[in-house]
Formats: sequence, C-alpha cells, structure tokens
Amino acid sequence: MSFPAVSRASRPWSGSRLLLLGLLLLSAVVAIAGVEQEEGDGDLRCVCLKTTSRVHPKRITSLEVIKSGPHCSTAQLIATLRNGKKMCLDPQASLYKTVIRKLLEN
Repeated sequence: MSFPAVSRASRPWSGSRLLLLGLLLLSAVVAIAGVEQEEGDGDLRCVCLKTTSRVHPKRITSLEVIKSGPHCSTAQLIATLRNGKKMCLDPQASLYKTVIRKLLEN
C-alpha cells in the first residue's frame, strides 16, 4: 500500500504556518487581557450586597468608604469590628451618617 506523494507546499498546516498562527493568537489574547485589566481596576460589582444598621459604633475599629461609580451605583461603607470581622453598613442610616460626619470633621 503506497501513499500519494504530497509536496510540502500543498500541506495546509506546515510548521511555519502553525507557528505564525500561534503567535497571532497569543498577541490577540495578550491585547484583550490588557484592555480588560485597564478598564476594570478590579471587580466591577458592589462589594456590599447586604447592609446592616445594627452595629454599635463602639465595636468599630476602622471604616472603609468606597465611593459610588461604574462598579456600584451606591456608596459602600465597610466596618472592621474589634473581633476582626468585616460588615457592610447602611450608609443611609442616621447613626452612621453622624459617625461619618464626625470622622470628616476631625
């Protein structure tokens, strides 16, 4: 049984063509990944899905405020408690509005 002779030029996926195709695909993937990273700067979603207004200010050791933006339509207030647990606070609660105001005054 003999196989028909196939010239190197008639083979559709020779080594050099595969290498060229691989390099083109790799550069496209790198370009897309770079654009996504520049646009996002992190997660494009709200950190706080549920908030509470039942944390006493004396239990809070630190506060982090994340402004509203393209990632989330509302400002987010994240409190670190004395036990190390992080809780999302309701920034519209009057108690926390007072705390934020006092922090900004100091």
